[in-house]
Amino acid sequence: MNKLIYINTQEWIRLKFFQIIIFISFVFVCFSYLLGSLSFTEQQRLVIDFGLAGIELALVFIAAFFSTHSLHRDIDRKTILVLLARPIQRWKLIVGYFGSLALLNLITTIALGLTLGSFLKESRHVVMFVVALFFIYIKSLIIGAFGLFASVVARPMFAFVLSLTYWLVSYSIEDIKFFLKKSQADNTVLNMLLDNFFPQFYKYNWKTFGFVKTIPNLSDLSWASVHSLFWLTLFLMFSMVIFRRKEIV
Repeated sequence: MNKLIYINTQEWIRLKFFQIIIFISFVFVCFSYLLGSLSFTEQQRLVIDFGLAGIELALVFIAAFFSTHSLHRDIDRKTILVLLARPIQRWKLIVGYFGSLALLNLITTIALGLTLGSFLKESRHVVMFVVALFFIYIKSLIIGAFGLFASVVARPMFAFVLSLTYWLVSYSIEDIKFFLKKSQADNTVLNMLLDNFFPQFYKYNWKTFGFVKTIPNLSDLSWASVHSLFWLTLFLMFSMVIFRRKEIV
C-alpha cells in the first residue's frame, strides 16, 4: 500500500495539470500581495484573504481531479488488473489512492502556505494561520473522498464536475436556504437534504484575516474536527463498499 501511494504521488506530480495548478496558485498568492500593497490600511487583510482563497481553490481542484481520474486512469491503462491479480484487498486500493491524494495536497499546502506565510507581519498570527491552512487541507480531503466515491459510480468528467458542485453547495447552504425561503414554497425536504447530505463548510469558513487574528475557540475547533472526520470517514467507507462490488472489465 505504501508503495502504491509513493508511485501514484510521483506520477501525479509529473502531470502538467498539477504543475499548472501549482504555478497559477503561486501567481495568485503573489498577486494577493501586490493587491494588498495598493492599500495602506487593509494590506494584511487583502493578502491573507486572497491568498488563503487561492490555496483552497488549488487544493480543491487537485483533490477533485485526482480522486475522480486516478481509478479510471488505472482501469484504462489496465494496470488495475495487475494489482487485482495480486493477493491485495480492494479497500486497500482505495486507501492507496486516497493516501496519494493526501500526500499530494499536503505538499501543496506546505509549499503555498510557506509562501503566503512569509507575508505575515506579526508572529502572533502564525498559530491561527496554520489552523486556517489545516482546515482548508481537511476540507480538500473531504472533497477528494467524495470524488473517489463519485468515480466508482460515474465517469471521471461527470464525477469531477459533481465534486466541484458538491464543494460549492457545501459553502452555499445558507444562501440556498434563503432563496428557498423567498420562494414561499414547502421546502422542508430540500432543507433536510441540505442539512444532512452536505458537510457544513460555511460554518467553518476560516480562510479570512479576521479569523487569523482572533483567539482560538476550542469548542468551534472541536466541532469542525469531528464534523470533518465524520464526512471523510463516511465517503471513504462508501467508496470501499461500492468498489468491492464493482466489476472491472
